[in-house]
Amino acid sequence: MSLALLFPGQASQAVGMGADLQPYGNVLALADEVTGLPITELRLHGPLERLTATDVAQPAVVAVSLAALDVLRSHVPELSYAAVAGHSVGEYAAYVAAGVFDPRTALALVHVRAQAMLAACQAVDGIMAAVIGLDLEPLRVACAEASRDGSSIEVANMNAPGQLIVSGARDALDRLSDRAKAAGARRIAPLNVGGPFHSIYMRLAADPVARVVAAAEMRSPRVPVVLNASADVGVSPDQLREELVVQVYSPVRWIETLDRLQTLGCDRFLEVGPGQVLAGLVKRTLPSARVASFGSLGDLDAARAVL
Repeated sequence: MSLALLFPGQASQAVGMGADLQPYGNVLALADEVTGLPITELRLHGPLERLTATDVAQPAVVAVSLAALDVLRSHVPELSYAAVAGHSVGEYAAYVAAGVFDPRTALALVHVRAQAMLAACQAVDGIMAAVIGLDLEPLRVACAEASRDGSSIEVANMNAPGQLIVSGARDALDRLSDRAKAAGARRIAPLNVGGPFHSIYMRLAADPVARVVAAAEMRSPRVPVVLNASADVGVSPDQLREELVVQVYSPVRWIETLDRLQTLGCDRFLEVGPGQVLAGLVKRTLPSARVASFGSLGDLDAARAVL
């Protein structure tokens, strides 16, 4: 059986992330250069409110993930993995791990994505929230009932059994809360993100992303990449380009992504980047899998244990 690498998305950011990775490689500094933003200063010292803003959080999370990948490769020369996947913006780091493009290209594309999504967020009072304890179909029904008068809410991330994410207008979420709890949801918790990602409100961001993705050089992946929007295996550059556009406004099918990785023979999973969100989702979705997270040098022994 084999190892899959997983790369986290927005909401994994934290002040101080990647601090002990600074001496290794130049990917962290590259984020500042490519974006023109003080990513390093905000990543190390905050404030958290600014680090959480979409234009900063997305390149910061991807930069730390790529730096962690570089450190992992340097400390574990025998590193071998059979497949990769990334959650939302983490898909860009997954493409780098699969050899589709280099870190500079990834960060340049993420910068455009983040700017476009920030602009889309400013057009709506939007929010995302975790819905704990409710199945997918009852939640979809509740979302449909709560969406009205041009104000919508929809399922955005299928993260793990019993843990689904909704995204949309704030007033629609207010209406959804009562309906979801009446249907059996135990808790609804707002997420630490900058807007209603992976919803219809992000279609405004698709065209800017499509333009830069179309112009980017991409190669066929060296290992299978399981895609967010379809949970299919990406093979051709054209398929990979299309994925980066549609995933901006499409649900992240993470449960199906992990199931697909399992069918590819993966029984070990290593989350590469800040936080431990994806490791937790693996434990809930594939209880028999071995899983660890690697986001700092202190995680090295735990990472080696699953390699």
